Amino acid sequence: MGRSLKAEVKVAVQGKILNPNKEKRHKLNVVLEKYLKAVKFFASFKIKDKNLLQQKAYEEARRRFGLSSTLTQTARDKAVELVKANEGREFHVHKVSIRVNYRAFKLVRRDTKLTPYWLYLKLDGDGVWCPVQFGERRRQMIDDALSDDGEWSLQQVELVKRDGEWYAHFTLEKPFKDFEPQTPIGIDLGERNLATVVALVDDKPTKGTFFKGSRIKEVRHRHFNIRRKLQEKRRLDVFKRLRGRERRIVNHELHVISKEIVEYAKQFPSPVIVMEKLTGIRENFRRGKKLNRRFHSLPFRKLQKMVEYKAKIQGIKVVYIDPKNTSKTCHRCGYVTHVEGREYRCPKCGLKYNRDLNAAINVARALTRGTGRGYVNTPKGT
Repeated sequence: MGRSLKAEVKVAVQGKILNPNKEKRHKLNVVLEKYLKAVKFFASFKIKDKNLLQQKAYEEARRRFGLSSTLTQTARDKAVELVKANEGREFHVHKVSIRVNYRAFKLVRRDTKLTPYWLYLKLDGDGVWCPVQFGERRRQMIDDALSDDGEWSLQQVELVKRDGEWYAHFTLEKPFKDFEPQTPIGIDLGERNLATVVALVDDKPTKGTFFKGSRIKEVRHRHFNIRRKLQEKRRLDVFKRLRGRERRIVNHELHVISKEIVEYAKQFPSPVIVMEKLTGIRENFRRGKKLNRRFHSLPFRKLQKMVEYKAKIQGIKVVYIDPKNTSKTCHRCGYVTHVEGREYRCPKCGLKYNRDLNAAINVARALTRGTGRGYVNTPKGT
């Protein structure tokens, strides 16, 4: 294909901090409160350059909040990220996680009954040791990162407080080796088929596969109607429980679909998954009120993030391309035309093809034609 891809792959691995005692819990809560104030303070300058923000506000932040130099710097970095993400919009910082970089934490293995994983944190004054529990699949990656000859390395940890419990989200990183992607795997996202996937083998479409996401649509539609009635009756307690149940079902379905997509890609030599950046996808969808609502309820971005995460663990590259007429272009002759119904019909060469499959082929071809642009992380979309 003529273009090698090289990048570092990053993934987040979550562990639960097990039953911190009263002293440790108090220390975590105090640091979280200071950290939130520091992020708010840095964000108030609305500066997008770390070095400039350092000059303007760092010393004052150290004096005001009494955080260590490491935590003050990561609070600064978080503020810069928030300002960039909300450029041109007013925003308020209500909640943050504590970012700790490699200089202020370490994760080690210990032969204890509670857990073999212990996290040392240098937060405020003396350091603290916290036992951490990982799920089975996550333990394999953590063990690799802790071994002398492992591929993964620990970069930072985010301390997250959720529903009164504390979690540690570790960022693991490993380099991707230079490789020539042989098989682009194009993914088209849509309302009729949540994901349409096709491989290009020697530039020929092979084994097109559809993932309808019927269960997700059914759950979202049913819960929408129930929520509307609950809101009318002001039953907010039931409303919140229902939202949690809906989220769990949808996430489970997305995990299943994303896993199957990655398994599909693994059957081909040197696969690279190609997806569209989602910018404007919702704005460009204009149908009837009911269909619009159903389309806007579909979790496209979350599906992309799950596919990307699972692909990275398997060593499969993910590339995002700028969408341009992928659904309107004939994949055989390149003619652009308006599409009606579920079948793509090319007035120039006479091609008749499933419209979603045609779009997925064009997404994959964007890489082979040199129009794709690679991203390490999921780009901002809708």
